[in-house]
Amino acid sequence: MTSDEGTYTLRAEMPGLDPEKDVEITVDGDTLSVSAEHTESTEDKDHSEFRYGSFRRSVRLPGQIPAEGVEASYQDGILTVRVPLEAEPPASRRSIPVKRPQAPEPGEKS
Repeated sequence: MTSDEGTYTLRAEMPGLDPEKDVEITVDGDTLSVSAEHTESTEDKDHSEFRYGSFRRSVRLPGQIPAEGVEASYQDGILTVRVPLEAEPPASRRSIPVKRPQAPEPGEKS
């Protein structure tokens, strides 16, 4: 995952997948999740082969993921997800007063 000018980019090597059928990308608040599941089988007269694989990764980003503007592409076995994040508002500057301990009243025990 990389960050550049308010856009976070996630790249994942996922060769041999059909991105429209095998890959699911979900957003929940500030968490981006990518999951994939692939099943392949070949059979002929003498033998059969089955290949199966799945994974899931979740990444928390430093802010809410917007409802629009998230883009995903798949080329040459690499999934790329781009997430634009708004700049966080600058923290308000404020002063914190320093208090002195109160002196005990005459006749009070401290």
